[in-house]
Amino acid sequence: MTHPDCEESRLWRDDEAISKSLIHIGARLLRFARNDGHSSFSTACRIVVPSNTMPRFKVTVIGTINKDTIIFPNGKRTESFGGILYNLSALSGLGGKWMEIYPVCNLGYDVYNQVERILKKYDNVKLNGINKVRRKNNHAYLLMGKENQREEILRNRVPVLSFTRIKPFLDNDAILVNFISGFDISLNTLRRVRKNTDAMIFLDMHSLTLGIHKNGKRFFKTPKSWREYLKQADLVQTNLLELFVLSGKKLESSKDIRDFGNYVLSLGPKVLLVTMGEDGAVMIYRDGRVCKFKKCEGIKVRGFKDTTGCGDVFLAGFLAYYLYTGKLSQSLDFANRFAAEKCKISGVEGVAELLKKIALTNLL
Repeated sequence: MTHPDCEESRLWRDDEAISKSLIHIGARLLRFARNDGHSSFSTACRIVVPSNTMPRFKVTVIGTINKDTIIFPNGKRTESFGGILYNLSALSGLGGKWMEIYPVCNLGYDVYNQVERILKKYDNVKLNGINKVRRKNNHAYLLMGKENQREEILRNRVPVLSFTRIKPFLDNDAILVNFISGFDISLNTLRRVRKNTDAMIFLDMHSLTLGIHKNGKRFFKTPKSWREYLKQADLVQTNLLELFVLSGKKLESSKDIRDFGNYVLSLGPKVLLVTMGEDGAVMIYRDGRVCKFKKCEGIKVRGFKDTTGCGDVFLAGFLAYYLYTGKLSQSLDFANRFAAEKCKISGVEGVAELLKKIALTNLL
């Protein structure tokens, strides 16, 4: 396996756009002026900041917190909370005092108090973006197969997030949009988010690639206007099956994945991450006008328990490491190891504590 080198001191830019960097809290280059509809990632020089300037970064996380019932092949059932709670827990465990995390979501009245108690354990997670609604919360039943395949049935559905709910959190350094239900925010709202922020937008396609039957059973379905969703993002993440759904065909080789990844980048994103379970992950990214490809091999996990939430933890790990270092290749490697650690536990409980053991600052 080869890892293509990239000249990471170069500032990415579109053909006619010169990105103007903005320094937030004096920490490092994060956000960029948008004068042609697209923003650029920066891999410019890292700025060392005295510890008394903490927290360094503010991250908005948009999506839904699910109640999860996981049913294993042997009939064992576990009850937990999931959705963006995996993102929040992972970012909290990694970020420590140098990150503030702002979840923005609608939360059902029936689980509000339970979730609030969980989130109050995370000192760096701020709760003012969580809105209690009069509907029952999303409840996902996950039926796990013998080879980590799963079926999902969704009961209940909280309302779609409005732009008004999101607007107070657009001045943060990064925005992670995770389509947990696929109905979390509308395309029009996402467009307004993009228009009104200079923050980097990390987009996890996730359940946007799922339809839903009347009985709540989910099935793969190519979303209408999926290209328009991608145009709003700086970085996009899918798993391999989701990428197949977007492409409309099974991608048989690394070349097929690379070619379709290049097409995704032509729509506007600068980075595409594709998680592949035990086969690792790939990254297609733009270096100037050239699209490049990197693959991370899968990591054998001792004490494997459950893959639920691994994609959410992967993206959280990538985001945190990239914010801290500005290094794409190393961020991919770290996210890959980070997600492997998640496989050692089932559910979201304990994620933050587990991941503190590989605290970000100890890996630099």
